Amino acid sequence: MEKPLDRCLDEVFNTPGVTGVLCADAQGLCLSSKGTAHPRAAGVITSLMKQAAQLEPTADNLPVLRLESESCNILIQGKSEITLAVYKTPE
Repeated sequence: MEKPLDRCLDEVFNTPGVTGVLCADAQGLCLSSKGTAHPRAAGVITSLMKQAAQLEPTADNLPVLRLESESCNILIQGKSEITLAVYKTPE
């Protein structure tokens, strides 16, 4: 499982403007991270996704979160048991 996950994360990480990428399981355990995405953030990122999903509990799709700051934008999306966070430079 590690090699396909690493290949996928490498593809996202090599996209222009992306500075980091993090993948976590449903319990907040960091499965992989690259660049500026710190593995210790996995639990917080997973928790934010779970909280956002409660805003519309009957929705078929999980929401996409966008956290913005002056130095970084973080896009977070969950799919079943996996949460992905993409760190980008501000636009």
